[in-house]
Amino acid sequence: MTYEQEFLQDFEAWIDSQIAVNEMAMAASRKLVEEDQDERAADAYIRYESKRDAYQFIRGKFDNYRSGKGFHEAPEGLVKKNTY
Repeated sequence: MTYEQEFLQDFEAWIDSQIAVNEMAMAASRKLVEEDQDERAADAYIRYESKRDAYQFIRGKFDNYRSGKGFHEAPEGLVKKNTY
């Protein structure tokens, strides 16, 4: 495996781990909001969700790469409906 391939593989794995971490943090924040009505937890939830969405966007770029699409093409499912 070339240096570039290994780098991309490691970077993609890191992106996936960041998505998982932010999803766990979102779940913990949501639980605090529901149990304690903590406004700070509600703000934290929004920050974690924003980070997760950004990492998912980057993961979409890896999907584009694997499907032979250009870097600047929008990843599939970029525009999705969030429910709150």
